[in-house]
Amino acid sequence: MASIIPTVTTACTTVQTVIDNLCPPLPLPPASLRFTHVHYNDADPWAHIMAWISLAPQTLCIVYLTLIFSRREIETIILFAGQLASEVANHILKRILREERPKYSLGFGLPSAHAQFMAFYTTYLCLWMFLRAHHFSAHKRSCRAIGLIVLTVIVSYSRVYLFYHTWKQVLLGLFVGTITGSGWFVISVAVRELGILDRILDSAPFRWFYVKDTSHYRSFVRDEFEQWSVGRITYLTYFSSQRYYVLERKLR
Repeated sequence: MASIIPTVTTACTTVQTVIDNLCPPLPLPPASLRFTHVHYNDADPWAHIMAWISLAPQTLCIVYLTLIFSRREIETIILFAGQLASEVANHILKRILREERPKYSLGFGLPSAHAQFMAFYTTYLCLWMFLRAHHFSAHKRSCRAIGLIVLTVIVSYSRVYLFYHTWKQVLLGLFVGTITGSGWFVISVAVRELGILDRILDSAPFRWFYVKDTSHYRSFVRDEFEQWSVGRITYLTYFSSQRYYVLERKLR
């Protein structure tokens, strides 16, 4: 046993040396993933809350991908494509205007990408709800629109509170997001009216992945609930009849 321990130790050392040679050395300081990295004052409880709120665009990106893979709705794909185009426009504008952030040196800050993201999302969805989503009641449309606007304002304010942007940078981001969201909605309507969307949906790749266009006249939440209700009633009826049949046979 005493002779085995040094052998195992030597083997482990050799393996570790090989791994160290294969892996590149870490940079000093190590890089940070900016997608979720948020600076805030740990002594300020509001700053902690604002840091979480500022992650709303990242959360919505996850929601986009989840809905695209689970629901296969072309409306969600169109909205997400427009959101990406808006981000490209934001990147170009920042390189043109070249205005620094008020505190953190994380690239240019005009216009605010977070504010533009939320403004695009809110503008497009509000136009879609009021002009295309006929299955929503007026009450639902109003409540959802107010909720989206409030969320956009809070996310935008969080960027100022955390010293990532000035009010000028946030307001310009809201303006650009509103313009791009409205323009993308007009494009989506034109694509439908010209029959381009139907040809896209009839193409082989979209048929393979069962991509559909039903979000503007049907609520999948309500449809699935109704299907579940019918199935539940059918099951309970069948189960009750079977119990009655078994009980009747026992009584005989």
